[in-house]
Amino acid sequence: MNSSTTARIRSLLALGAILILATVLRVATVGRESLWFDESVSYLTAQLPVWSILSNVANSSHPPFYYLLLHFWQTTGVRGDALIRLPDVFWSLLLIPVVYALALKLYSRRQLALIAALLVAISPFHIFYSHELRMYALLMFLISASLLAYLKARESDGWRWWLAFGLLALLAIYTHLFALIVLFAVGIHALSQRQNQRALRRTVFVGVVLLLLFLPWVLILLGESQYDLGSLRPLVQGGEQELVFLKLLTTFIFLLFGYSTHTWYSGLALFLFLGTSVVYVMEMLKVRRSKIESDDALPLLVITCVISIPITIYALRPFFLPERTMAAAAPFLSLVLACATTRRQTPLPYLVAASGILMAVGTVLYIVSEPIKPPYREVANFVGEHRMPGDAVLHTSDGSYLPALRYVSFDDHGLLQGDPDPRKPRAVYEAYGGELWTLQEAGERGRRLWVVVAREHS
Repeated sequence: MNSSTTARIRSLLALGAILILATVLRVATVGRESLWFDESVSYLTAQLPVWSILSNVANSSHPPFYYLLLHFWQTTGVRGDALIRLPDVFWSLLLIPVVYALALKLYSRRQLALIAALLVAISPFHIFYSHELRMYALLMFLISASLLAYLKARESDGWRWWLAFGLLALLAIYTHLFALIVLFAVGIHALSQRQNQRALRRTVFVGVVLLLLFLPWVLILLGESQYDLGSLRPLVQGGEQELVFLKLLTTFIFLLFGYSTHTWYSGLALFLFLGTSVVYVMEMLKVRRSKIESDDALPLLVITCVISIPITIYALRPFFLPERTMAAAAPFLSLVLACATTRRQTPLPYLVAASGILMAVGTVLYIVSEPIKPPYREVANFVGEHRMPGDAVLHTSDGSYLPALRYVSFDDHGLLQGDPDPRKPRAVYEAYGGELWTLQEAGERGRRLWVVVAREHS
């Protein structure tokens, strides 16, 4: 057995150990937290018939691929929150070997590939979104896998890898609208490498085909959205009250270090991010013609486009919360951090190591701390245990009402008509099996009235 084969086996064994660690970290608390509003939208949309999902009866801005997968998963009879979320754990775990392969393709160094895989495995951001019944874990996997196929396709004479790139990219854009931004980044990369004319022509061809195949969803989205309600409604809080620079900074920290309710953790995360960014930029300016910079070009391009374009859209028309919509940038941040460890004559390896340690600390804090999401499951259980025959339950916003449609097992619970921040037309709530009541109707429903207020949505 030669040294190359031995190194490969050792690297794969190390990757296997990383996957075991990642599995333990993700499975440990997967069912601990209740489904919150967005997760309830996923759950309820997946309960609809396939044609209703494809025709966007739920009035969602998100394309249907994730909802379809969740629909078929739920038809197997899974019940508890932990089991319902298992596909998201699976996509999060599958991302790790893809990041490893992508790093190996970019940098040709097994050590860097293992570092990138380890950063994804222990990242509190990735662990949190492996517990989120939303499309972000799937999106990160599809984007990373599609770019791996793209890089392999550029070196290939046949269409096999180009077909793989096109199929994965198609599934990505039918998972999340902003996956189109990654295609934009790929187009810029192909133009910057235009000396490879064959690869440029095939990239353009695949891009045009993808846009044509995505056109039906664009027409559905534009036909059903409303200004005040639905998928493209403006947020009540608006984006004009927040500094775009501050939103940009907090997004980077969020994608690397996740949520935290500990001030000291957030302070350390801010310090490490700023320190690493300043040193990294200075180093890139000094060695901008190096091979490492060329290897970093695609990850940096993806990060720049995936974060800057949504931030700009948010500043102009805030119809979404930008942080989680930029999830596709998170794996590429891990790639750039891994590559930064090669700068031996700078503080970068130490800053990356410190960042990895802080990520591990953040993961431990997330696992041992109180749940972050609102306790809607516990609220539903409490009301169910204490309500008496003839009682009615009124929700002041869909923030608690949609989770209630997931958890309650009793009748006479409805949503107050005139929610201060309605996110769906009446027909959507009715498709989910819900009811809208006026205040007078609520008072006539029973002898006593329970009122549920979701503070974060009211």
